[in-house]
Amino acid sequence: MKEIMTEKKRAFEITLDIDASPEEVWKALTDAKELTRWFPLQAEVKPGKGGSVRWTWGESKDWPSRIDAWEPGRLLRLVQDDYRPSEDVERSTVVMEFRLETRAGKTRLYFVHSGFGSGASWDNEIDSISAGWPFELRSLRLYLQRHQGRDRVVARAYASLAAGADVWTRLIGPEGFRLRPAEPSEGGTFEMTAPTGERLTGTVDMAVLGRLVSGIVKEMDDAVLRVSTRCDGSGASVWLASYAGDEERVRKFGTAAAAMLERLFPPKRP
Repeated sequence: MKEIMTEKKRAFEITLDIDASPEEVWKALTDAKELTRWFPLQAEVKPGKGGSVRWTWGESKDWPSRIDAWEPGRLLRLVQDDYRPSEDVERSTVVMEFRLETRAGKTRLYFVHSGFGSGASWDNEIDSISAGWPFELRSLRLYLQRHQGRDRVVARAYASLAAGADVWTRLIGPEGFRLRPAEPSEGGTFEMTAPTGERLTGTVDMAVLGRLVSGIVKEMDDAVLRVSTRCDGSGASVWLASYAGDEERVRKFGTAAAAMLERLFPPKRP
């Protein structure tokens, strides 16, 4: 995987090789049902150039786009007109381009997210997608290579808090996930204690020092577990996606994760 952050162009780029056919990758990118198996919680697709795509994560996030290019198995370009990350910045036309090629029997995905404006809010937006897209596209790769055709069950928990330098330390420390090693590396092994008390082990799929770790969990049939904080320390989140059909186990994990975050980062009283 190759990742490039081009500050001058205000764009994020990433290249990823997936052991699946271009047709399989294309379907995962453009079929509403397939999208919900690795990316948003809900999706709507009106196919073809001039159509639209909508990715939704409940009340927390809603990303509608129009389809500017639609070349099956080769090119998908989505455009968000008049996009802005907050009310206090200028609007901009933001473009997401997915380009597919066959390389050595695999599909190479080139992805570019461009069109970002200037200012602190846009800087935060770029920082967010620079951590978010590598995680999401690794989830695409895992889905196609390990879980293709299977529905997933998701649990998530989030805490919003005043910025603080010790957020990550508290999240992975003895009162949190007890992450070992404390500074994991991609491709290495990890061990965590789940909020339910379970011991979870597996392979590190992504790590950003002091901010994010994502692992493939052996005890849950290669589920995806992500523990992360915002770049400024103003939030902490937990995400679990399982393909094992274990809805009750995932539900209990989500409830326990929410309780853990509330205990670690108590909401401020008025």
